[in-house]
Amino acid sequence: MGTDPVVDRRKERAEQLRRRRKAEILTAACRVFCIKGYHRSSIADILEAAKIARGTFYLGSKRAIFEELLEQMLGQIRGAVRRIQLEPEAGTPLAQLQGNVERVIAVLEENRELTIILLREAVGLDNDFDQKLSTFYQRLAGMIEAALQLGQAMGLVRSCETRVVSSCVLGSLKEVMLRVLTEPDPPSRETLSREILAYNLQGLFLRGA
Repeated sequence: MGTDPVVDRRKERAEQLRRRRKAEILTAACRVFCIKGYHRSSIADILEAAKIARGTFYLGSKRAIFEELLEQMLGQIRGAVRRIQLEPEAGTPLAQLQGNVERVIAVLEENRELTIILLREAVGLDNDFDQKLSTFYQRLAGMIEAALQLGQAMGLVRSCETRVVSSCVLGSLKEVMLRVLTEPDPPSRETLSREILAYNLQGLFLRGA
């Protein structure tokens, strides 16, 4: 016996509505967290911002919402980073690397409110929140470390303590993005990616200094 097409369409519309509501809630939550801060925000604040009545949609906890926002951003960052190719038609490794940095900056800028939360939110008030934030940064550092190790295997990155260097790269990116996202006239993504890359690859001293 086949399925009822009318029932199938209803289920599809219901699922589309559920996904749309969920996206609206996540967007509203991000905005509320940015304005009020994670610790001072409540589920009621999120529902009000999303213009959704309590009980019409299962929202979950504030922590679960925040964790999903972090997972979404991590997924976007992973999608922005492409493996360096050594074929001549792929361009120079440096140009490919700058492209990766530009795309990561684009993700952070496009998720401006969440990025500001990650860079500004106070720690020490909520152990669970602190752990989620720490895990997020550990996973980012792990992605950078894996890229460094791959670069070493490809003969592109010098011998170094990748765990330490990954933290240096992440730290410089965090500080730069905090300034950029709060400045009225920030540099272009191309300028940012070029300078971040130059600093992390070459440091500050001129050759022969």
